[in-house]
Amino acid sequence: MQRKEARALRADALAKEAELRMLRYQINPHFLFNSLNSVSALIREDAHRAEKMLNELSEFLRYSLAGSRIGAAPLSDEIEAARNYLDIEKIRFEDKLAVKFDVSPAAEGFRVPSLIIHPLVENAVKYGMQTSRLPLDIEISARAENGTLRLSVTNTGKWVADHNSAGRNSKGAGIGLTNVRQRLEQAFPRKSRFDVFERDGKVHAVMEIERD
Repeated sequence: MQRKEARALRADALAKEAELRMLRYQINPHFLFNSLNSVSALIREDAHRAEKMLNELSEFLRYSLAGSRIGAAPLSDEIEAARNYLDIEKIRFEDKLAVKFDVSPAAEGFRVPSLIIHPLVENAVKYGMQTSRLPLDIEISARAENGTLRLSVTNTGKWVADHNSAGRNSKGAGIGLTNVRQRLEQAFPRKSRFDVFERDGKVHAVMEIERD
């Protein structure tokens, strides 16, 4: 009975590990295709910007591949990956996109599931560009108080509920919100919250994590 119970626990642990691995792999390939197309278009008209975009893309993909092998990362690494991603989008959209970061030093050391921010940022760009007046404003903020991390990704525009709430948009990052909820529940059972809501012309994606 003990051996059977041990095997059952092991099987359950392996299943959860496989599930987390699959969730980490769900990065939108359209971003890569769009970026490469943008680089191709820039090579002849602005070689310097094309080189910068390739460097940013290389750094983002390097972190993405590393993140698929590790379970958690310092928030500072996640923020840097978000900067790389948004720098690429800034090259694509130029003055149509404005980005702001407001991250406290106390929050940077928090360990979070790797690539947990990316789906939120990707949604902010994609759906913000569809529903916001330009320039699209995106802000990423993080605070750590009393052992709790509060991180938010905010963008001007409207919440595309049919895609985001159900996570069924196979053509974009809509699945990302379901991904985030599942990964937070797996990593921090009963110690995390995740909400998405629209208020005052902005969409807010907010997660809270209690440190063990």
